[in-house]
Amino acid sequence: MTKKTYRDHIVELASEEAHPGEWIARATIVVEDGKTNKKIPILGRRRATFETRRQADSYAMELAKLWIDGRLWGANGHG
Repeated sequence: MTKKTYRDHIVELASEEAHPGEWIARATIVVEDGKTNKKIPILGRRRATFETRRQADSYAMELAKLWIDGRLWGANGHG
């Protein structure tokens, strides 16, 4: 698992290999909320697979960024 930070949010990238050469994008956003941490799973579409973990993690990071931006700017109703 790789950890990255985006706009003060921790993103844990953990893409999974479904079949040899078929990676599914997976990430978890860790939201620090005072004393507790919430973990928000971010999943790529099941039919969207990638040839490498790096490609899947890159896509998962893009999905995480969209979620975080929506949360910060109110686009997904969590502002």
